[in-house]
Amino acid sequence: MWASARYRVGQVFLSLRSAATPPAIAELRELLSEAELACFVSMTPRDRRHSLDVMRRVRERSSAGGAPASRDLLAAALLHDVGKGRLMLRDRVAFVLLYAVSERLGDALGAERGPRWRRALWRIRHHARLGSARLTEAGSSARVVELVARHIVAKREGTGGDRELALLIAADDAS
Repeated sequence: MWASARYRVGQVFLSLRSAATPPAIAELRELLSEAELACFVSMTPRDRRHSLDVMRRVRERSSAGGAPASRDLLAAALLHDVGKGRLMLRDRVAFVLLYAVSERLGDALGAERGPRWRRALWRIRHHARLGSARLTEAGSSARVVELVARHIVAKREGTGGDRELALLIAADDAS
């Protein structure tokens, strides 16, 4: 539990870095449609920075495996957390602590309706589904939508041999 807590504290400090350099912005424009770019821009600076890190790690791991990452995999890396919406740091901390203690407790406290903090917990828990719905509306490819939809549940249930999904999860966990 303490190793996980140290890792999460490190994530918070890393999130204070700048989100996108001019070359990264140019790359975003090449990879994402206008609607997808709008989804990316709507994320918090912390989530944008994290997503850029995930994309970089996906690219590195794909190259190390002998095959370049597909456009869909890179887009999914950039958009995998779009379903979280605007969260406060305290929402993220509460989520991590609650779920470290008990998933059942976290699920009981999170709610689709109600006070802001309960909605925030619910959104974090269901962000993969919410994000995939949003990306469907934005016209993302079926593969991008699938990768975003499955990136959380596959951590528990396995990737079923899906190499791209495994790369996305590994990069997300490492970022």
